[in-house]
Amino acid sequence: MAADDGLRPMTRADIPHDWDPHGDQTIADPQAELARLRAGCPVAGSQNWGGFYTLTKYDDVVTASRDPESYTATVQTVIPASPRKGLPRLPLQKDPPESNRYRKGLNLFFKENRIRALETPLRDMAAGMMNDLRAADPAEFGTHFAAPFTVGSICVLAGMDMAEADELGRLSHAYVPAVQTGDLATAGDLSRQIDGFAMELVRDRMAAPRDPEVDMVSGLMQYDAEGGPFDFTELAGMVRLMLIGGHVVPRNFLCSMAWHLAQDQDLQDRLRAGTVDQRLLIDEMLRCYSPNQALVRVATHDTEMRGTTIPQGCPVALNFLSANRDEDVFPDPMTFIEDRSPNRHIAFGIGPHMCLGQSVAKLQARITLDALAALPRFHVGERVHWARWTEYGVTLLDLRFDA
Repeated sequence: MAADDGLRPMTRADIPHDWDPHGDQTIADPQAELARLRAGCPVAGSQNWGGFYTLTKYDDVVTASRDPESYTATVQTVIPASPRKGLPRLPLQKDPPESNRYRKGLNLFFKENRIRALETPLRDMAAGMMNDLRAADPAEFGTHFAAPFTVGSICVLAGMDMAEADELGRLSHAYVPAVQTGDLATAGDLSRQIDGFAMELVRDRMAAPRDPEVDMVSGLMQYDAEGGPFDFTELAGMVRLMLIGGHVVPRNFLCSMAWHLAQDQDLQDRLRAGTVDQRLLIDEMLRCYSPNQALVRVATHDTEMRGTTIPQGCPVALNFLSANRDEDVFPDPMTFIEDRSPNRHIAFGIGPHMCLGQSVAKLQARITLDALAALPRFHVGERVHWARWTEYGVTLLDLRFDA
């Protein structure tokens, strides 16, 4: 959008209000609202939170994701903005080439051999938690399975004990809603507590290193990083990002999977019979229930997308949820097709900030499908709550089981 007088550079005050992420229409039917934007306003402005643009088309999201020189992650990564004081969120808040040293170090813990080593303890954990779910009244899937399972997965990966897991769950469960609602005082206080948790974990490993093949922090301490060993702040910053990013978003996705299955008895039965291609099913779940609806970059200079000028300094939301329903990329995008192939979804992002933990997330999904398939038929119970911007998916889900 050009300046109104042709002389003045565009500012965030000029951003149109094409949609409201918390508006009644969006909350009532987010997919319909995003479809409206893709068709008529693919680079959609919003005056919420000081003003920002949202990219809703697949190709635009991919283009911006792959261009950190024009759309940087170093200023802001979510909207409304999270507290910036305290530990850096590494490597998310660094662009290439600075981010490379962190990603290379962390990548070691997501290689195939490391993921295989996680499978047995995670399957044992899931089986016990499903027993707890069956015995609960109400049988709320998020509280009794998805939350403890995703936190427990981080504990196995990072070598934490269950007391630490409980504290992590408490902090992350409160922190994300505080950011989303703009409660900066609460978010700031919780952010400091999360920083303290991460720093204490690093101090503990520095004082008494553990097996670097099993314990992530100990392994990162020994890693021969480009530019020299990671210092205390860098280690704590990497831990902090993993603690939050590795829990809340995967939790919502597992709840969404369970919600979908609870409404499809035929799919449940075929899962139990082993006649479903789980790899394709999980990819379609990720496409339809992309749990991280959007991440934010900031324009480093005035740039143009589909004829709309995005001013320097303006936040730009990369809407993965909308991109994954783009009619120009996915045939019949509003229909759930369990064996869709090819499936070019970008639920994990794309480009230099693509999610490092996607292999763990897919392992969690496979284990969850197997654990659900071991249950008797189940249905949606009394309560279902859905996430709001910038997340997507089910956050609370009551299940009821056949006798």
